[in-house]
Amino acid sequence: MKYKIYAGLGGGFGGATYQMTEGYATIDEALEDAYNLSVEEYQSYEGMHGVMSWEDCREDLEESGFDYDDESVDSRYQEELESWLSYYVEPAEDE
Repeated sequence: MKYKIYAGLGGGFGGATYQMTEGYATIDEALEDAYNLSVEEYQSYEGMHGVMSWEDCREDLEESGFDYDDESVDSRYQEELESWLSYYVEPAEDE
């Protein structure tokens, strides 16, 4: 089945926008592509416009006075990334 893929960033970035229409075996595969496109968008803005990089997350934990390790920085980074992502899919009409 074909799905329209929408991906982007929330906040002042405008949310998910149309990216492409592709054929997928399952909706889960389509959602995975939409998620990955959103992550790529996030990574393209890391360190700018309030979008935190892994290093920014480490510094944030350090400045907060928390004991941290790479695992807690990874967790903080993943939480930050997920808070920005905007993505979804829609079935495409048969052409």
